[in-house]
Amino acid sequence: MVPKINGERLWSDLMELGEIGFTQGRGVTRTALSASDLACKQWFIDKCREVGMEVRVDAAYNVIARMRTNSHSEGCAVIGSHLDTVPEGGKFDGALGIVAGLECIRTFKENHIIPPWDVEVINFCDEEAAHHAGTVGSRAMMGLLREEEIFQSIADNRPTFAEDLLKAGKNPDRIGEACRSANDFTFYLELHIEQGARLCTHKIQIGVVTAVVGIFRYLAIVEGKAAHAGTTPMQLRDDALVKAAPVFTLLPEWIRARSPEMVGTIGKVEIHPAATNVIPGRCRFVVELRSQETEDMVCVREALKEFAANKAGWKIETIFEKAATPLTDTLIQSGVDAASAEGFSFLKMPSGAGHDSQSFAAAGVPTGMIFIPCNQGISHSPEELIEKDHAVQGCQVLFRMLLDQASRQKG
Repeated sequence: MVPKINGERLWSDLMELGEIGFTQGRGVTRTALSASDLACKQWFIDKCREVGMEVRVDAAYNVIARMRTNSHSEGCAVIGSHLDTVPEGGKFDGALGIVAGLECIRTFKENHIIPPWDVEVINFCDEEAAHHAGTVGSRAMMGLLREEEIFQSIADNRPTFAEDLLKAGKNPDRIGEACRSANDFTFYLELHIEQGARLCTHKIQIGVVTAVVGIFRYLAIVEGKAAHAGTTPMQLRDDALVKAAPVFTLLPEWIRARSPEMVGTIGKVEIHPAATNVIPGRCRFVVELRSQETEDMVCVREALKEFAANKAGWKIETIFEKAATPLTDTLIQSGVDAASAEGFSFLKMPSGAGHDSQSFAAAGVPTGMIFIPCNQGISHSPEELIEKDHAVQGCQVLFRMLLDQASRQKG
């Protein structure tokens, strides 16, 4: 008989955690390494120590809690996710996975179950790209973070990851110490809200993730010449925004011509000096591409670079490129088996959002991921909402997957 996780406790933890960084009507704001994010990390540390876990904070400000089992296994199992949010986000994105990991540890201990490996629950730092690019902590741990990234900023007036890391008491020059070998890990599991509407629309309880889409992200910088908006004739203007504007409509055309599955977004645009009576002298915007097919993203990237190469004042900088990443077949099957055994409906599906699981899968660690529905597919919003029953079901599937892997190793 498989023990049941404590659903009331799981939900209570989620609600308690959701108060950190919460503002009525504006959702939860816990941008990475902010005061609210650090408070959240401390909440997690305290909860883990209450159940007897060993806790440490690495050089990338990942919080790593470990349940020792006196195992002679060289690797450990990992349950991971994040506690940082986008500005004015929801209570469940990332947080569900951390709270579920903690609940699995409690269930092991309360039922005197000793798995054949140690288990770590890891809160990764800056999954949500508050500084430059996302999944910073997990990529640092798996040796996938380019050192220069932590010294780059998403905007001229925003601190870098290195600056905020230093402010939080860590030396950014030592971030390489966060790196661990893939051999340290037996497997990696993550529970997350879907952040899309497939499960909700079709009333399916569990999503078993087969792959995480690739994400390519670029910063376009277009230089013009600032001048008086009232006295400069149209034929004499060098308007950076006007020069940038064709890409805003060309990008969807390039994508549609290449693949019906790929998506692309320009969701952040800045102009300088941003005054009503001044012609824009500079325009900066971020182009993001997502697809299960890396070749499709490469094709659109080249179209963007070719366009920019033939235009005066244009520059394209790579923020990051993460290829599409398949997850591990045995763990996909484990998710299917666990959902079936619990009597839950399930769907095998890719993830259209990036996650820390992608870092582990890309580094060669066996990786599995489970989704639960979110209301109307809304996420990264104060309106983000999940049902308590779905949270409990997802955690129960996660726990059963852990037991399944333990049984396989023992037997």
